[in-house]
Amino acid sequence: MDTIEQTLAVATEHHRAGRTTEAERLYREVLAASPGHPDALHLLGVIGLQGGRPAEAVDLIGQAVAADPTSPLLHANLGHALHATGQTRDAALSFARALTLLTNDGEGWGNVSALAGLIRRYDDETRHAAAAEVDAAYAMGDVMRRHSLLFLLDGDIAHYEALTDAVLEDPMRFTVPSIHYAFWGMAMQLFQGAARRGDAGAFHTASFTDYYRLMVDETALRYHLRRRMKRATPRGEVKRIALITNQMLGAGHQPTADAFDFARRLQDEFGREVVIINPNAMAITGENGFVPEYSYNITEEYDGEQVIAAFGARVRMMSFPQKRFDEEKVNAIIDYVDGFDPDVIVAFGGSNVVADLFSGARPVICLPTSSGLPLSMARLVLGYGEADTTHGWPADMAERFRPFSFGWTLPPTGPERGRADFGIPEAGPDAGPDGGPLFLVVGNRLDQEAGPDFLALVDSLLDRLPEARIAVAGGVESLPQRIAALRNADRVHTLGDVEDVRALHRLATAYLNPRRQGGGGSAAFALADGIPVVTVAAGDVATVAGPAFTVADDAAYLERAAALASDAAFRDRQSAEARARFAAAGDRRASVERLLAYGLEAQTA
Repeated sequence: MDTIEQTLAVATEHHRAGRTTEAERLYREVLAASPGHPDALHLLGVIGLQGGRPAEAVDLIGQAVAADPTSPLLHANLGHALHATGQTRDAALSFARALTLLTNDGEGWGNVSALAGLIRRYDDETRHAAAAEVDAAYAMGDVMRRHSLLFLLDGDIAHYEALTDAVLEDPMRFTVPSIHYAFWGMAMQLFQGAARRGDAGAFHTASFTDYYRLMVDETALRYHLRRRMKRATPRGEVKRIALITNQMLGAGHQPTADAFDFARRLQDEFGREVVIINPNAMAITGENGFVPEYSYNITEEYDGEQVIAAFGARVRMMSFPQKRFDEEKVNAIIDYVDGFDPDVIVAFGGSNVVADLFSGARPVICLPTSSGLPLSMARLVLGYGEADTTHGWPADMAERFRPFSFGWTLPPTGPERGRADFGIPEAGPDAGPDGGPLFLVVGNRLDQEAGPDFLALVDSLLDRLPEARIAVAGGVESLPQRIAALRNADRVHTLGDVEDVRALHRLATAYLNPRRQGGGGSAAFALADGIPVVTVAAGDVATVAGPAFTVADDAAYLERAAALASDAAFRDRQSAEARARFAAAGDRRASVERLLAYGLEAQTA
């Protein structure tokens, strides 16, 4: 035995050093002395895979797995070999077995994440089969980990239904921070469009709404907030306003800019006393086994009471940067708001837990920062776009709905700039005097939002328009790697964060929107500058842009984008419609005036 292990040790040293011929010879010596030795079979299979012989690798590593079915590494490498031979379903099942073994051994998120990522690249049926494999062998008792992992693998909303049901049936099994952490984990995945099976809309309207309300109620109950809070009586006026956000992140974060803009207009244009409450209420610290592990950002310099300045204005803000949603932090927020004694609380954005804690004690208005059903317990729930309806909403929320338009304030812009100033290559001689069509894709979450289907659409558009280019504006990490695999990768340019996006607009043909929930701000600014938008009829961009800029499906999407590039008259008409749309829906001052009127109504609602 000692000789076999010594030979194996020497062989692996050769293998690591790249001396695969010598390593292979020694692995075969081990197998001659100990037929069926799993490590030798496995490593010999790895050499086969590295050497471009995946079928041989499948045979050898398969034998190793049969000899030692308890090794996650063996199952994972068998998955790689099967993938290389085109057996994707079997590969996904091998990765699933490796993942289950690691999870059942209490493995941390790192390796589990890598295996989940390998499974998630396959088609929906294969992902579903892999999730079923994990579910059948899962041995841990962690409800949060199990159901969130299964959802991550196949996107079946039934797994989130099971998670929320477990909490709703017996909430005392879970701490408030744990309930809170799982909520924000699910919210993030749903916002990014990760649901692939089941009715995500029905889940959001029913179980997820119930879960949110339970979270607010359990927080108030367990942290003894009802006794602590001061109850305000109707005042018939709105002089002091607390604008409560979920988070303020500073420059580059559109919801932060919008919260500041509403606050400074209420203060400077309408004479109200305003304080922004920045509770950092979205989960920051892991509280259970929910996956994927995540942490919402905080801005460290936002700490305590201070005055923040932007665009020539100054607004008071109170921040709570503590990283846990625990009783001490929540009590400190409650005491500060009660000390300010606002006439009305504006819950800036849905799922605003802190604002909703006051819903039984003070007038609260929910001002959504996204389209669709906002989770809120406020007395009044405003629309995001003027055409919003309450179709499919719970009856009690429909009664509290009031029409509204979020409105926009345009960011400043500078002098004219050329393509080269943004790092976009100049077009070839056949592109025409304008340099050829330039399409923009803009966002802060494009790593998640610009998925395989959208990239395939981009590739098809560039096939059709050989002189066109795509510019991607916004911070990205993983997206450039996926772009590099496109047929037309040399005509897709990732620009990173763009300081003056409106100068980029002046070079653009059209704004292309991926299928996503967000993006409303960037689309509004494009419209204001006369840039036509191309989007399917879902999410914030469709709400902001309106029916003139929505299309039915991918085929119509391609036709619309191509027409904007090739038909100058059509593009001019769409540009005029874009400016008109912004003029009708973008008046932020009018939105603030309506908000104050609703503040008076909320006093007695």
